[in-house]
Amino acid sequence: MLTRILTGIVALLIFVPILFFSHTVIFDIAIATASFIGTIELLKCVGIMSKYAISAPSMLVSFLVPLLIRYVSNEAIMLIVIFYLFYLLYAAVFARKENSTNDIALCFFATVFVTISFTSIIITRELPYGDILYLMIFIGAWSTDTFAYFTGKIFGRHKLPLSIRDVSPNKTIEGIIGGIIFCAAAFVLYGFIVARVNIERFANAEPNYILLACAGIATSVIAILGDLSTSAIKRNYNVKDFGSIFPGHGGILDRFDSVMAVAPVIMIIGAIFLKFSGYGLFT
Repeated sequence: MLTRILTGIVALLIFVPILFFSHTVIFDIAIATASFIGTIELLKCVGIMSKYAISAPSMLVSFLVPLLIRYVSNEAIMLIVIFYLFYLLYAAVFARKENSTNDIALCFFATVFVTISFTSIIITRELPYGDILYLMIFIGAWSTDTFAYFTGKIFGRHKLPLSIRDVSPNKTIEGIIGGIIFCAAAFVLYGFIVARVNIERFANAEPNYILLACAGIATSVIAILGDLSTSAIKRNYNVKDFGSIFPGHGGILDRFDSVMAVAPVIMIIGAIFLKFSGYGLFT
């Protein structure tokens, strides 16, 4: 427990200052590095990392896409992904004995899953009011994780259905409900704080509290599913942790699994409300 606490403090001391540079290439490099390490962890988990003909290009793509997404056209990013996809297909043709079609499919899934998840953080940062919205990714994921844990410890009496319990035996229905309620409350509180903080660029940001609460519920559910999904992958490959970069916590995927699930959701929520209703979570 002491190791987990100390690691968490050190991680926050590194992570929080990076947020102040979210509008700069420093943030892009940090996210790209997390995507790169996360891809390595997942490739190792599924047993493909040592097949460098397909793992090396995968690592490169996982770093380049989030790094470049703000600075090149969407067409250029699409070309990178298409080139990568067809490279993998050709690897299955010309090096079939070394790279089976199952290897190719796993490699593509692992890379795209991790890369899209982390890239969504940067895309969200670029949306209108993105400097407010992107923080909700971390608030939603980590408030759900934290309060689901403590609510489950204090009030947990009912285990999840057997099929899910096999993936995560310690989670309880009360914990999940607590995580959802507190995530919605955290979003509303965040909106309240943003509306009153004395920062010029937030001066015109008026929170829609109903949408914030609804977004909090949806985000929390996705965060829980993201956590369960990565747990299912680990159970399938008999792996306790994806990595060891965070002592007591595991790897990038262990610490950011909920964030990775939530990031595309916040990106979509922010973009859809803005496009189709004329206003969003903040107007």
